[in-house]
Amino acid sequence: MTPDSQTPEKSKALLDMFRELRAGGDSSLRDRIIEQHINMPKFFANRFGKHEQQEDLVQVANLGLINAVDRFDPDRGVEFNTFATITILGEIKRYFRDKTWSLKVPRRIKDLNIAINQTIERLSQQLDHQPTYEEVAAEIGCSVEDVIESREAVMSYRMVSLDKEVDGDGGEGGSPLIEMIGGIDKKIDQLSDRLSLQTGLKQLKDDEKFVIFNRYFENLSQAEISKMMNVSQMQVSRLQSAALEKLKKLLGN
Repeated sequence: MTPDSQTPEKSKALLDMFRELRAGGDSSLRDRIIEQHINMPKFFANRFGKHEQQEDLVQVANLGLINAVDRFDPDRGVEFNTFATITILGEIKRYFRDKTWSLKVPRRIKDLNIAINQTIERLSQQLDHQPTYEEVAAEIGCSVEDVIESREAVMSYRMVSLDKEVDGDGGEGGSPLIEMIGGIDKKIDQLSDRLSLQTGLKQLKDDEKFVIFNRYFENLSQAEISKMMNVSQMQVSRLQSAALEKLKKLLGN
């Protein structure tokens, strides 16, 4: 469990504080909210860093908390703790990436990720749709934050060589991954807010959600997804395009 778990009453009070802050209320509310959640950065920094890294990681995690407070929308229908967890882990992930440190994923996170993968596969068959983080957490018996942390951590350390051959369309030929990397699309880059993305995914059709999850969270190719869905690769491409267009509109991009 993560720190600062809240009762429904405290959660409502926190949302009211955010609404007052966004409406131009007392600026000291921002400091009060940060102080109320000051244990979160150290909590996550302790999970990922070695002793000599703690000071830097805590500072990075603190920045994540501040960003979460400044960006949180109380009317999105999601908990601040979940939003803050994703934002803090995102800052830590970027820090590791920028420093290019080779760090070992903790055994606890590896084991949890195995259970998550198995649960996602089982629930996908039972529910006939890609399960949400909440559904996975409830099935495993852990917190939503634990699921998010595990997925973010494992994805952060999954390295792929830029020289790796990638199949071309229709499975014909192949090219090095580095030749397929284009420039940064600012609109797509804005989709990196994972919490907003998760909210938007709930508005998609089941087949669109399935394609987006496997393309961008599981890093599967369109050809692989088409085999899983027993449809043509062209249909997968159309579903992906339609889903991305919907997400851009839903997220205001």
